[in-house]
Amino acid sequence: MSQSPAILNKFLGTAGLQMISRALSVIAGVILARYLGPEQYGLYTYVLSIIAIVTIPVIAGLPQLLIREIAHAELEGKWGELKGLLRWSSAFIISISALVMLTTMLILYLGLISSQTASLLWFAIFLIPIKSFSAKQGAILNGFRKPILGLFPEFILMPFLAILVYLYLIVSKTEFTSLLLIKVQLITSALTLLLGLGLIFKERSNNLNHVKPTYYFKKWHIALLPFTLMIFISTMNAQLANVFLGYFDDKESVASFKVALQGVTLVTLGFAAVNNIIGPKVARLYRSGDIQSTQALLTKSVKLSATFSIPIAVVLIFFGDWFIRILFGEQYLASHPILIILCIGQIINICFGSVGLVLNMTGNEKRSLKALLATLLINVLLLFILVPIYQAIGAALAVSMSLVLWNIWMSIDVYKITKLKTWLC
Repeated sequence: MSQSPAILNKFLGTAGLQMISRALSVIAGVILARYLGPEQYGLYTYVLSIIAIVTIPVIAGLPQLLIREIAHAELEGKWGELKGLLRWSSAFIISISALVMLTTMLILYLGLISSQTASLLWFAIFLIPIKSFSAKQGAILNGFRKPILGLFPEFILMPFLAILVYLYLIVSKTEFTSLLLIKVQLITSALTLLLGLGLIFKERSNNLNHVKPTYYFKKWHIALLPFTLMIFISTMNAQLANVFLGYFDDKESVASFKVALQGVTLVTLGFAAVNNIIGPKVARLYRSGDIQSTQALLTKSVKLSATFSIPIAVVLIFFGDWFIRILFGEQYLASHPILIILCIGQIINICFGSVGLVLNMTGNEKRSLKALLATLLINVLLLFILVPIYQAIGAALAVSMSLVLWNIWMSIDVYKITKLKTWLC
């Protein structure tokens, strides 16, 4: 029987949830941009970008590893190994979080970061373990084939709670500051972490209750390393633009770039929803040797992503300035050229399909790593060249060009290794 109805239903459910999530994120972004102003909003974004980068060693490639290994363990009935994997991943996050936090505290204590940024980072570092455990919980639920539940705590509940707090601050006429909003982020993140923990206990298989955990530390660490490097590189690619802008230009440029990214998240919504759904399916089908079904799944998924996402990108390219003026205000109109460049890059990205996911879910993450490393170096080089000259426009060009090069490289690798076509054709 065709998987199309099931995939479409899950896509609609996941995409619907992500649409709500993106809408909540845009509402929150509008409130922050208007009530913080460009300088404070830029500072807030800059600090969160630093936290995203220093969190990389903690969460590493655990979500991708967990999704793949849970899919394999369920397929093969290896419940003891699955229980050991879940316990080991928690211990990994706790130990590496402690090390990263202590290192960051030492840097702050020595005064190696400006006092304005450091005053926020003293609080923001506590997001490191909270965000890491939240990402782990989402991956576990996705691995158990519950992608909608995996998204709900972090991507629906957290922004919803944050908006409620923002509205309370507005009604009570409390002044918005970047430090206050870091504290709000801490509280809402902690609450959603607790909800995610409850969902894990509810959805985990009963087969885990009566088996002893078995541990394969060497196997997991070897498998984790390429995933870790991939996440490090992809996160650096995503966050470096903000960091370069904050260093070479001013915080207002960071704010403009952040506003443009708010629009881009709407474009990637369908693509992200599809990847959340097909990840475990690709791992299972390819593992069982069913190449024909794997190809059919990838063909349907790229068509679904393109149908959903490209019209949004076109609207933002031609009418993005109107949306920015209405939602964020005249002071952020400089974001529109940035948005156009990023949208063009994302259209190409979506048309190439789930290249990275296919390599990772088929056990070829080392090839994925090589392409990511090369594009990171290209991205850094382009940022060094373009940001000092063209500021935020240069950052957008660097990000989009490196994204296109990554897709070309990865699609060639996918076809050579697996004979699977991910691109739209």
